[in-house]
Amino acid sequence: MVTQVIESTEREWVQKASQPGGDYIVSLLNEYRASWAIIRQWTGYDAAIAQKEAQIQLLERLVLDAIYALQKAGLDDEANRLRRALQKN
Repeated sequence: MVTQVIESTEREWVQKASQPGGDYIVSLLNEYRASWAIIRQWTGYDAAIAQKEAQIQLLERLVLDAIYALQKAGLDDEANRLRRALQKN
């Protein structure tokens, strides 16, 4: 809940800062960003990001294993399709 408020406030202030006459809010953004970063750490935001990154790496390894298995089975077209899909992201 807290991080949602921070995210929406930050988005709103960034938008205001990019508009004409929004220079006044840039100093507020700079001042609050450090506090928001600490709050994100306290609420586990960074831990959640790290967990998602670990899941992505696991899935990439599984896809690479599947590519290898497909090549070993002689299904090069399917292996190449997976490899291309993996390289797009």
